[in-house]
Order: sequence, then C-alpha cells, then structure tokens
Amino acid sequence: MKKKLCALLASALALSLVLTGCGNSSGSAQSSASSSGNTSQSETASGPKDEVVTMAIISTWNTLNIYNTSGNYGNCVADQMFERLVTCTHDGEYLPRLADSWEMSDDHMSMTFHLNQNATWHDGEPVTADDVVFTLKAVTSEKMDNYYRSKFVCVGGTNSDGICADPSQLQVEAVDEYTVKIGLSTPKDEQTVLSILCSFLYVLPQHILDTGDYSSINDSDFWSAPVGAGPFQFVRETAGEQLELTAYEDYYLGCPDFKTFVIKVVPAASLTAGLLNGDIDVVGAGSIPLSDWETVKSSDNLVAQSITSYSYQYMQFNLSEGNDTFQDAAVRTAFDKAIDKQLMVDQLMAGEGLVAVGPMPEYHPYYNEDLVPNTYDPEAAKSELEAAGFDFDRTYTLLVPQGNQVREQSALIIQQNLKDIGITIEIETYDFATVLEMMRNGEFDLGLLGGGSNIDPFESAVIFKPGSAQNYSLLTDSKWYDLAAAGDSLVDFDERKEAFDAFQAALVEDQPYIWLYHQNNLQAYSKRIAEIPMDDFIWYNYEVWTWKLA
Repeated sequence: MKKKLCALLASALALSLVLTGCGNSSGSAQSSASSSGNTSQSETASGPKDEVVTMAIISTWNTLNIYNTSGNYGNCVADQMFERLVTCTHDGEYLPRLADSWEMSDDHMSMTFHLNQNATWHDGEPVTADDVVFTLKAVTSEKMDNYYRSKFVCVGGTNSDGICADPSQLQVEAVDEYTVKIGLSTPKDEQTVLSILCSFLYVLPQHILDTGDYSSINDSDFWSAPVGAGPFQFVRETAGEQLELTAYEDYYLGCPDFKTFVIKVVPAASLTAGLLNGDIDVVGAGSIPLSDWETVKSSDNLVAQSITSYSYQYMQFNLSEGNDTFQDAAVRTAFDKAIDKQLMVDQLMAGEGLVAVGPMPEYHPYYNEDLVPNTYDPEAAKSELEAAGFDFDRTYTLLVPQGNQVREQSALIIQQNLKDIGITIEIETYDFATVLEMMRNGEFDLGLLGGGSNIDPFESAVIFKPGSAQNYSLLTDSKWYDLAAAGDSLVDFDERKEAFDAFQAALVEDQPYIWLYHQNNLQAYSKRIAEIPMDDFIWYNYEVWTWKLA
C-alpha cells in the first residue's frame, strides 16, 4: 500500500472519489485528504462470493456496545459494523470514510464535514447529518454511560470531563441533510480533532436509538443485534469467543468481496497453528509469538509483516489517595532504573521493537529528541530506594492481563529484576476485564497495561487525568495532564511541539509510569486474500471492503 507523508507534514491533496456500492448508484465527491487506500470497489450484480474469511484477535471485546467497551479489541468489531467520519493510515494521514471532505474554520473554532450521500444503515435508512448530531449529543450526555466520553472535551458545550449538561447547548448542528458543523471548545489543531473523531466517534442510528432519553441507550436491546452502516452486518455472537457477520451489499464504499466475515478470539500461542492449517486468514489484533515468527515468514501460503507501532506498554503504580508506597518520585525513578527494558526488546522481541522513554516512540512526529532516559542500573536503584526509606519487607502484587504473550513474559523479567535488588513481586494474571476492575478498586500495587490508539500527542493524557475512567493508577495529581492539555490547546505545530516536549520531559523526571517498550506488530495473512492494508491495522482501520479473494 502506497504510503503518503504524515498529515502533519504535508498538505492534503484534493482528489475525486468514485463511490460505487453493490446496490448503490455511483457518485463522486471531493476529498480534503488523499484517497489512496480508501477508494471504493466496483462489484458485479451477483454480490459477494459465498466464502468465509476469519480474522483472529488475541483478546475479546467485552460488549458490542461500542461506547461501553473497555479495550481496543472492541474497535476491531466496531470498524466492521459502524461508521466513522474519517480513518487513518499507519503514517498518520487522515482519509475520508463517512465524510467525503472537511474544512477547518479560519479561527480554528469549528470544523465542517460533508457526508457521503450514498451511505445507508443496514436497514436501508439513509445516514444523515442528524445521526451524527444525535450521536454527539448522546455520547456527551451524562445519562449515557460512555467509557470514552472524556475524549470529547474538544466539542463546544462540554465541560472538562466531556459532559454537556444541556444537549441543546452542544455546539454541533446539521447545516443540511449531509453537512455537519462541529463547534470546538477552544481553538484546536485540525489533526487533533480528526484523531478524536477517527478513534472514538462511531455514528449511531437516531431512528432506532432516539427515545428522548439518552439513559436508555446502554440498556437497549439494540446491542444484542446492532444495526450499523459499516461493510458488514451482525449475524450472531458467541460471547467472548466469536462474532459472525455478513456482507452489507449496499455498502456505500463498495460491497465486500466475500459474504461471511468471522472475528474469532484466538490466544497468541495458537495464532501460527491457525494460520498454517487455514482456520485463520488474517491476524487482526495481536502479535504472532516471536518463537513462531520464522515459521510464519517461511510459509509459502502466508504474507508476514513486522509493523512499527505507535502503541506503548507501561507499568503503573497504585497512586491512589492514602496509598503512600509509590508517591515519592525518587521511588518510582529507582524502579525505572531497576528494570532491564533492553532485555525485553532483545530477548522477548528479537529486536522487533524499541525501548520506550515515554508514550511516543522516536519516530513519532512529536517525540522529544532531547530526552535523557534513565539507564538500567540495579545498584543505583537499590541505593536510591534505601535512601527513600522504601519497605523491602513486604510482598508487592503485579497485575497482568492475559492474552499478550510478550507482556506476560515481560512481567517475569520485571519480577526477576526487582528480586535482584531485594523486592519480592507476586504476579497475578487474570482476563482483561477482571484486571481493569481490580485496578479501578485499587486492588493492586503494580500493573501492566498498554495504550496508543491514535497518533495525536494528547492521546496518552487521559491516563494522567484525575478522575478519568482510564486513569487506572488512580493518581490525583493533575501536573502531567495539565502539561499535555497546554499543548493540546495550541494550533501551531512548533508551539505544540515545544509544549509536548515539556510534557515528555516531566514524565522522565517524575516517572508517574514506567514506560517499557514499543513492540512491532508481527502479523500475517493468507495469500488467498489480497489488497489488505495491514499497516493501518494499528489504528483499527481495516478497510475490509477492499480485500480481494485470490
């Protein structure tokens, strides 16, 4: 797939898109971004081939309610059934999806989106600007339980938690049937707004969910058999195991080439066997175990790719109020020096990754090149902990979610590293949902998690925000969030870069989290399928309607 320069560094090219779906008449529109990799597919009147394609993910979604899921695996599902205004390439270029084009106002206080007029819901009703307005009003309402609500603080009329107390005051309007104007709370960089809408705004059907009471949305029967506007329709779900979908033949960007799409939960250790025996066609989320990587690369029937990632893995401390164990930055910094991160990259990933200094890898547009990370120095770590009065006599709990093999193995390295300086660690491994619940309740000392759902430098700020649903460390000091928010308030790239440099420098100085590594995604797919934009999977952008059966 031909890659283009990051949207931050190059001007968007206006190209025409010819939008032809199986059951829709063709139309054209002008895009404010390049259409590379996002063109529609012309199909025959016969519709999709009567074939099954199976995509594996290594951990389950916990609900089909796309606003109440608590992990990125839910996005793997949502991208197939629901629509976003834009999508993103691996390199950070934003491309049209439901929105054909968009423009930022001169004062950076609003963005206007022009919708594709051929888009329809799976029940045949048109997707309109009213659906986008309804969705934004719902997800910013306190009455709707929304895990990602804090992401919408940029929308005018919301408070610092992304809540709009009076939906009539939310600054979003349907200018006409297919044009939406979104007012912003403060001047924003265009990429910041696009990243939020790309990652967190899945449009909901007003004609089905609008009961006049946003509190009814979460409990609606709708989520047992969702009606979306994406390339595939819901068929059936085996909770925690498998989701079966069928091609939506009137999909406005092009009918999928195959009829049945199965998303299947497969442990990382079983990915290679599934690929080799044909039970799995595509690895959609998760990484093939390093021990199997040479086998996968040498298979004549598979295409293997090592994809650099903007995601990050980190160890967190329990920083809840009243828990004094890790409140001292000197203690946290000593822990950072005690952990051999390079060993994780070399031994667990065979170099298919990078030691993390903060949430942004060195190839991120906003990476601070002047950062001076702590070096692995167990003797200094022990000495500094002793000077800080750290309690070496008790046992500390490290919570680890199941499913990510490298993360599970990195816990063993951390356990040994800390044992080497006299700290006893007990590893407890549970399913992802259980780990998150225990963290919310403060039932841990240390924990391993990951992040990185878009290229926006403000992306990681939510884990530093006191009171945020994603602040699993339970920290109450807003220092680091405030530094990130200062950068997010700016629109000039150079000014934003300076502010986010300061944010990253503070993370190194204070170590509120221990940044571990950026792991390449080791993924593969069967040669029975072509035209898969696997690089873009890191942003949960699958473009399944472009895949072609060989």
